[in-house]
Amino acid sequence: MMLRWLGNSCVEIFGEKHILIDPNYLVEPGKGVDVVLVTHEHGDHFDPEKFEKLGVKEVIAPKATLEEYGLEGTEAKPGMEVDGIKIFESWCWKAKESVSYFYKGILHAGDSAKFPEVGEVKVVFTACFPDYYEDYLKEFKRMKPELIIPFHYSEEKIENAKGLKEILDKNGLNCKILEVGGEIEV
Repeated sequence: MMLRWLGNSCVEIFGEKHILIDPNYLVEPGKGVDVVLVTHEHGDHFDPEKFEKLGVKEVIAPKATLEEYGLEGTEAKPGMEVDGIKIFESWCWKAKESVSYFYKGILHAGDSAKFPEVGEVKVVFTACFPDYYEDYLKEFKRMKPELIIPFHYSEEKIENAKGLKEILDKNGLNCKILEVGGEIEV
């Protein structure tokens, strides 16, 4: 699979399915997205105009997100699995509802600093808010992911990602900072 970080918390997965998570991107995704997943209703995770440009019919999102944006789609409920995409409860400050998605070893936890029990994690995409560095560290020590990729920061706040990477590196956890549009193979 190939993974791309498209800015904000938008992640693109090229595998058996072409998946886009949290479509508020800074770099255009590839053509032919099969399904869009949304973690929660905040505008920095979902941009209606960018979503419309995708022309995607299949959307999975919490009920509050579907309602907020008037979307037709599948309601994301913790404990569900849709086409191999597992949905877990998540936590996001001031969100009405928030979920995490796990697909073939890839975990996207939105804004959360609390991570679900999912089994083997190849790559986890994580927010990198400095107030939660210790929470991230504790969670990643428990999870033991192969790779941690910070996201949800702007160019002006790249120090947030660098600060998290420094702490994780000191604790023997593999962390990589991608440039917007950057990709990795897993």
